[in-house]
Amino acid sequence: MKYAIQVCESVEELEACVRLQQEIWGYSEREAYPVRLLVNLMRVGGNALGAFTPENEIVGFAISMPGWRGRRRYFHSLALGVRGGHENQGIGKALKLAQRKIALEQGIDLIEWTFDPLRAKNAFFNIERLGALAREYVADYYGQVESRFQFGLPSDRLIAQWHLNSARVARVIAGGPARTLKKRAAAEIEIPSHLDALHTAEAGRPLEWQARVRGQFQRWLAKGRVVTGFRRGPEASHFLLD
Repeated sequence: MKYAIQVCESVEELEACVRLQQEIWGYSEREAYPVRLLVNLMRVGGNALGAFTPENEIVGFAISMPGWRGRRRYFHSLALGVRGGHENQGIGKALKLAQRKIALEQGIDLIEWTFDPLRAKNAFFNIERLGALAREYVADYYGQVESRFQFGLPSDRLIAQWHLNSARVARVIAGGPARTLKKRAAAEIEIPSHLDALHTAEAGRPLEWQARVRGQFQRWLAKGRVVTGFRRGPEASHFLLD
């Protein structure tokens, strides 16, 4: 890969991460994680990683903060983004693998993050390319989000759990399948493969999809089902639960 993944150490590099948030998602100043937060995250055990071109330009970033659940320490990944024109070149996976390496070196074996369950590309990446699981769905997680990708919808999110030392994650990052069970999935939840095109064609449809998907996730996760796979299709895609 022609990009170098490095820890962002200077204030100037962290400022570039803020600008990327605004450029990629169209965030207002209110929505973007500010430089002051990133500086403090670095001091208290978090990390900010950048993907640099040979000309030393930052075109991708990933930010994590430390968290504790009881006595167990983990990372919560706040954001990962890649500038337009540099997608689909392995930057996202390289940033996540660098995050994983830092966590394991510190004795941390879990990274969590949120993702929009209506975004098929992100779901495929998180589940099938990284091996994350999802056991929790939170309706309107952030409240109103001002982003070009939110369409005014409630900010519903799935919580990705990336168990860094698991056999599943080792298998997936080596190129193997996320789901190895031979039996049929206990449940499938359908989402549109291209939410942006759906919104362009009929502005009200994403809200209908969100309500349907929210109800299905809440029902199946309450029964102890876990998202273990994702099947992506040209028009419709499916979360697979076991």
